[in-house]
Amino acid sequence: MSDMTNDTLLDGDGTDINPNALFEGDLSTMPSDARMAAIALKRDRYITGSLYDTVMDNHDDVVRSLNNDMLELVVNTHYRIMYAAPVSGPDIVIRSLKTRSSLTREEAALLAFLRIRVLEYENVNADVDQWIVGYEEIRAALTTGAGYLAARNDEEGVLRKLSVTISMALTHGYLSEVEDDDGMYRITPLVPVVLDRQLAEEWLNANSAEVDDPTTANGKDLTDGVDTTMSGDPDYASDDGTNDLPGRGRDAGTNASREGMTLFEDEEDEGK
Repeated sequence: MSDMTNDTLLDGDGTDINPNALFEGDLSTMPSDARMAAIALKRDRYITGSLYDTVMDNHDDVVRSLNNDMLELVVNTHYRIMYAAPVSGPDIVIRSLKTRSSLTREEAALLAFLRIRVLEYENVNADVDQWIVGYEEIRAALTTGAGYLAARNDEEGVLRKLSVTISMALTHGYLSEVEDDDGMYRITPLVPVVLDRQLAEEWLNANSAEVDDPTTANGKDLTDGVDTTMSGDPDYASDDGTNDLPGRGRDAGTNASREGMTLFEDEEDEGK
């Protein structure tokens, strides 16, 4: 009588048959939907919706797959989004599939502005799909009054910098384009996940005080700790909860992930 268990199938020559194999020689035991979710986490800036549920249903398999690529799962249960962040530490010598990227000051100022807009939307209980912001609104926030680009005299250079800044916000996953409505963008739930309410309010106070740099106050970087994660593999596209979930990956909470990352690249100001 055969010693095989109910979980083991044998083919004609007596070797094991993998019920989750998708191709000849496939040794992975992950179900196909779990593989799709893991790939999305590695490829995209974040996932939500049905993919979020798939990860929850196949958590250990997905986390194991991420860990193989030196990534950890970050979960936010309040906004129901997840993203994969590169593992970091003094003893880590293996390069992760994804890498952290720095934000320029313009990008950080835009992120803080978007977080404030989210606060305003949440104060009136607007649904996430109603978090809309227009190009002109962004331009006014960054180029007039105490806006970070307001002091620059080169109008063409300012508009070029603004275009690049918005493009990077799309790449980082903070904005998505509204279909059939040019110049309008939807703020994604990634914004309140990576930048918390307290930091956004500090930025607002600093901005109203008309400091030279609206992302700093009293010499402190107000947006320090924002998690910007990009794919480190050119074959992958660029990307990055209120309850603690033990054993279910790192919980992002409703606040920013304060990991002491450098946000601002050293750069030469243009047109100033």
